[in-house]
Amino acid sequence: MSMSRQSNLSLLTNYYQRILDQFLNHDLYLLADGADTLTNKPVYWTYPDGTKAVMSNFASQQNVLRALVGLSVVTKNDHWKNTATKMTKQFLDNYTDSESGLFHWGGHRFINQQTGEIEGPASKERVHELKHHFPYYECLYQVDAKRTTQFLHGFWAAHVLDWQKLDLSRHGQYGIKPIDNVFTYHQPKPVVDPSLWPQLPETVGLTFVNASTDLIYAAIFYSQHQVDVHAEMWAKHLYKQFVLARNPDTGMPVYQFSSPLQREPIPDDDTLTYSWFGDRAKRQFGDEFGEIAKEANVLFRDSWPVVVDNPLAILECAKQTGDEEMLAWVTSGIKAYFKFAWDMMENKIVPMWNNGHDMTGYVFPRDGYYGKKGTELKRQSVDPAYLLPLIRASINSDDIEIKELTATMFARFELGLIAPDTMWLTEVNIDTAIASPYLLFALLDLYEFTGQEKLLLLADSIGKNIIEQKFHRGYFVPSEQHRFARFDDPASFALIALEAAHQGQYADMPTHISNGGYLHGEVSQGDRIETVYDRDIIYGVTIE
Repeated sequence: MSMSRQSNLSLLTNYYQRILDQFLNHDLYLLADGADTLTNKPVYWTYPDGTKAVMSNFASQQNVLRALVGLSVVTKNDHWKNTATKMTKQFLDNYTDSESGLFHWGGHRFINQQTGEIEGPASKERVHELKHHFPYYECLYQVDAKRTTQFLHGFWAAHVLDWQKLDLSRHGQYGIKPIDNVFTYHQPKPVVDPSLWPQLPETVGLTFVNASTDLIYAAIFYSQHQVDVHAEMWAKHLYKQFVLARNPDTGMPVYQFSSPLQREPIPDDDTLTYSWFGDRAKRQFGDEFGEIAKEANVLFRDSWPVVVDNPLAILECAKQTGDEEMLAWVTSGIKAYFKFAWDMMENKIVPMWNNGHDMTGYVFPRDGYYGKKGTELKRQSVDPAYLLPLIRASINSDDIEIKELTATMFARFELGLIAPDTMWLTEVNIDTAIASPYLLFALLDLYEFTGQEKLLLLADSIGKNIIEQKFHRGYFVPSEQHRFARFDDPASFALIALEAAHQGQYADMPTHISNGGYLHGEVSQGDRIETVYDRDIIYGVTIE
């Protein structure tokens, strides 16, 4: 092992050991979610009344588990995996709802790391929510197959409001015992009819792609480990609705496959944006844009869920099941998105409706769900992370167009040249300043596929950049100016994967699929109460 690799591995083992020494409550075996890099104290949630609670959200620690298991792979030391196992067992033993089977975790619920009490922002009623968390089910299942199976079953039971309409809720209720064999009890029925487009089904729940994809991912895992064809059938049926709801002219993906059913009169106050007033996009933009103005068709708010998270999860599902149709669906969606929303010359993402209408420079005429009056839509720089779903699709698919798209974006980032037909690297530029963990995983996936040493050289360069740009004051943070470290950030996990690739053990690493969890709820902001994400209110804080 070279001196630089040995130094990096030492950095990683010391980093994780320090986290476990300083931020793991060894009596309760609960890990804090993050740290204040200036004080070396754990992060905490502050309720509107000023009460503080150190957050231990196991759904926000799944990349930590993956990294610990990965450390055992590269160090040949079971200490790290044993720690992950003990953390998991402690959580499953003590924080599984006995009725629903749901775990006490997610977007609106966490464990107080100091007291062991279940907590959560009251504004969200501490409901169950997963949105592109994609838990490390392999670890959970290995530790406790029974409880993990009950969770996967209860997850669908708690979040599907109407199985015939596929009316979903991103919020699941604890304390409700599901019927036995929920996947076999119901039979899929047609939901989205593409011949009726632009009309979409109206639902009480919100069929968000982020919440739905976690359901799909969970059902596929359930189907593979319980040998349940019904669970796989339901997973594919749910994903198919997103495919059927795509714009028929562009094929661009949708954020939802339904439109919220209006159940109450629309108020005069445009800042009240609850879904029971109907489709929020129609309400805010319908006068100007007509039928395309639906929440399903918005691709100008946050494209990450449809460009990165959903494709990564569906690609993994297709790989696990060998489902060629599912692979073709996700590949076509990726291609369609970048065909219309990527300005290759500027290397920027274009805000638009999924009919291809460019919304660059559009100024909101009124307040609403998507932003305040006067908000101007702007093009955003392409994230190198987009190369991960592109490369995984190129590796698993025979579609030459996705390979050509991947090669084009690879070159646009000045990383080198790829021959699309073979995905073989013909030129490489290791003098890049990019420090993206997602790009590092993409290069390692491609290296595993081709075996080209050039790719490891480029991966080493990206790894070096990650350490230089993201490792500060002993923690991994987005930049030197960021004060709080989120332990679930995939940067350290990516560096462990790099070492695994050098050892020829990348295939033994857990698959990277998630950017990690979050907490969402009310906090006090001066003289007002606001609903915020920990990603913003804590981990987004910079040093003044």
